[in-house]
Amino acid sequence: MGLPDNSGSAGKNQPGIHIGDTAEDILARWGFDTNNVSILPDRHPQYRECDRHGRFPISMVDEQDVIRYLPPVCPVCAAEKTSQRLMEIAAIPKRYMACGFDNYTIESPHQQQVLDVCRAYADHFDEEDRQGSSLILCGNPGTGKNHLASAIAHTVLSKGHSVLQVTAYDIIARIRQTWRRENGKGTELEVIRGFADVDLLIIDEVGKTFGSDGERVHLFEVIDHRYRDMKPTIILSNEGVDGVERFLGIAAFDRLCQNGELLILDWQSHRRGRASTSN
Repeated sequence: MGLPDNSGSAGKNQPGIHIGDTAEDILARWGFDTNNVSILPDRHPQYRECDRHGRFPISMVDEQDVIRYLPPVCPVCAAEKTSQRLMEIAAIPKRYMACGFDNYTIESPHQQQVLDVCRAYADHFDEEDRQGSSLILCGNPGTGKNHLASAIAHTVLSKGHSVLQVTAYDIIARIRQTWRRENGKGTELEVIRGFADVDLLIIDEVGKTFGSDGERVHLFEVIDHRYRDMKPTIILSNEGVDGVERFLGIAAFDRLCQNGELLILDWQSHRRGRASTSN
């Protein structure tokens, strides 16, 4: 079969399509100066002005002296929007939104040591992420586990990583919701995959559930998916080390220990300390 013959009147009436014209149309819609498309590299980079952050480039010249056009969007504004979206899905509890490393109360050398470990983990999260390194924070209520976890989350979010902070019960309940036919929120595997895909998962209140075999299976599935994908996980618990292992199960606990670190927060409750001081 031959190619269609466009030499007739219909073909003569069709306007020609010029690739150069199409590129100029795109550049014009983006706000570029189309007169500079074919000029010498010494006329680049070109810039735009952001009302909030000042001048930013919309073109550049690469190492081969080829002109490259950049998205005409302020990179700082774009980063802020990305950070805001990440914050919205991080689910950091409202009480801990203002928690950072600088406002963590230090009253002993041991507290300083724990703070230093958590700060280093957050500051070097790119490396922790590559190694799949996890943290386990054990201690009595009020010793600052959530404060430190939220401080880590804020730092990791600022680096552009995704974070999700949930309780062990949240994970178990969300998985079990998929058992209802009318739930319409995905399969059990999809829910587990959702918890597994986030860059940093913080699981709070490990030990507050019944500790049944079924609950251990659910938590193991999430932790195991993250272990195999080398994704870091932070565990927060009021239990001791033996209690955390009992509630998570030996297999899940063992996976967290590989390239992981265990921190024991064994000082007095900050909440009770403040209460007794005010009386």
